[in-house]
Formats: sequence, C-alpha cells, structure tokens
Amino acid sequence: MDNQTIPVVWTNDDIHFGQSAPLRRQLAFLDRHGIPGVFFVIPRSGGDLDEDAELLAVIEKARGNGHEFYQHGFIHTPFECGVPETGMLEYSPVAKRRFDEERGLLETQHTLEAQIEMLEAGRRIWRRAFGEDSAGFRPGWGAFCNNLYKALAILGYEWVSSRIPCFTSWEWNRGLWETPICFRDAIPTAPSLHPQGIREFPLGGDYAFRVPNDPKRIDAMVGLAMQEFDVYFERRDPMVIVSHFHGLEFPGASDGLAPDPHGTGYAVHEKLIPALLESGRATFIGMKELVARYRGSEPASTATPESSARAV
Repeated sequence: MDNQTIPVVWTNDDIHFGQSAPLRRQLAFLDRHGIPGVFFVIPRSGGDLDEDAELLAVIEKARGNGHEFYQHGFIHTPFECGVPETGMLEYSPVAKRRFDEERGLLETQHTLEAQIEMLEAGRRIWRRAFGEDSAGFRPGWGAFCNNLYKALAILGYEWVSSRIPCFTSWEWNRGLWETPICFRDAIPTAPSLHPQGIREFPLGGDYAFRVPNDPKRIDAMVGLAMQEFDVYFERRDPMVIVSHFHGLEFPGASDGLAPDPHGTGYAVHEKLIPALLESGRATFIGMKELVARYRGSEPASTATPESSARAV
C-alpha cells in the first residue's frame, strides 16, 4: 500500500424508497469533486426498494459511473441489529426510553435466529432490486450484537461497517462542542476480523449531521475531520467517512441563524473534500477496492482491539 497516502472512503447512509432526488444531488456533488461515493441503502422504508423504479434507475446509472451501493439494515429501527452506542440514543428520547424500559423485549430481536430472519428479509428485497446479494452491510444507528456478526458470516456477507473508534463528531453534532477527540483503545481503527468470522471496516466520523449554519461551527467540523484524518494517516489505516443525506441537507437554522438553502452538511464537505485532496495524503476509493486491499492480509485477519488500537 502506498505509504504517501491512505485510503479515504466517502460513505452516505439512509437513501431509501422515494429518495431519488437527494441521491441525485449527492451524485452531482461527488462528480463535481471527482470522487466515488459509497451508499448504504435501506431496503424497506416507506416502501420496498425494488418498487421504486426511478430510484433504481438512478442507482444503475450511478453504478456505471463508479459509485457503490450496499445494504443498510432492513427497516432501520434503532435496535433491529443490536444495541447502538448509548451516545446515539441521546438523539432520540423515545429510543432511549425504550432501551431503559423494554430492554428484555428488545433483546428478543437479537437471537441468532432473529438476526438471520431480519437480514434475509432485507436481502430478499435487495435481490429483487438488483439481482444479487449485497457484499457488505452497515447496520442502522451503528447498532450491533455478537449474533449480528455471526448471522452475517453464516449468510455469506463479506464485510460489515459498524464500529466507531472515535465518537467525538457525534457529540459535537448534538451540541457538545467542547468534547475532545478521543480514539478509544478497545475499538480498532484498522480493519479487523470479528471472532464470528466477518471482517469489520470501522467508521470514521460524521462531520455533517446536525451542524448549525454558523461559519465557525462549519469550520470547526472541517478541522475536527482533518485532525481525525491525521490519526488515521499516522496509523496508516483507512478512513471511512460517514454522512447522511438528511444531514447534508440540514438547514442549520437556530438561535437566530438563517437556514442554509443547500444544507450545512454540504457546506462542511465542500471544504473538507478539497482539504483532504490538497493534503496530498488521501486517496479516495470505494469499498470494493478497499476490501480487495485488505482481503487475506495478515494485519487485517489477525487484528485485535489490543493490538490494533492506540490512544491519541
């Protein structure tokens, strides 16, 4: 692997039935910057993915232009794939209350049999839409459980993208701007193999989820992303940037701030992508190429939290 640069993958979550317009806007944005996008698409939300002919046509054309699409949960509820990080639950008082009050009931969704059934339900829709299985999987809400990983391996998925080594950007997105950067020792930044037999490609931050329309906050998010990129570069690990279509288009109007007509998330990425490219240290690629780089490699197949993660 080139020691002068590290792989950067630009990913986006939550496109689903009825959302061809925001997908088109993202594709135009990515094509203007000349980088590939990797989209994690929900099989069932508002309708089944295979029932949206317009969206499927947009996806087919995008695939021909080098963009990639993978399965994002089944119906994208907070607990369908396991339990999210508790910090994620702070975004939804309803989900947090359910976890506190109905944990026993929620955990019935996390048996191996239930996880296989959930994955297969989403995969049946995916097959109808594309005539093939999704090689990779990203759970909604970053939720996971051991049986999710085992079910993914049993069903033949090649990789998963679920764990979050550094949670700082999500804290900033909910207004905790003083939270310091913290890469957690127990969660590797390097791709690694779960004991259940599925390869993990960890998530970088989401720097554009709920950003106020304030130039200082927008610049701060770009700065955070570049600082986290420095950590990935020092470790020679890939950085898998996360975004959400509704985060990109978030107007950011609050406390007297006017709305951004295009979205504050886009404002962040309009600065972040050129900064990464101009650094000379980032090579934007898709997941197919990233997976190929790590397939069968000794560091990825033997990595453990103790051996791969290092504190900043």
